[in-house]
Amino acid sequence: MASSTLRQYVPARLHTTDVESLSDQHATLVRERQELRSTGAAVEQLERNRLAIVECQWQLSQALIARHVVPVPAV
Repeated sequence: MASSTLRQYVPARLHTTDVESLSDQHATLVRERQELRSTGAAVEQLERNRLAIVECQWQLSQALIARHVVPVPAV
């Protein structure tokens, strides 16, 4: 049975909650990943990029929720 090594990851929070900025950051990270893959980057570089993409996607989803949530009126 294959074992996997757990990695420690401390998210580097982006300094914006702006949907457009996060979307641009996500596109940049994805382009970077494509470049890393096409140039045969090391596994460690790809993993750092993957984790950055995941973090950006999470923050983007939170920003979109915050933008579109409808406040519940107090009763």
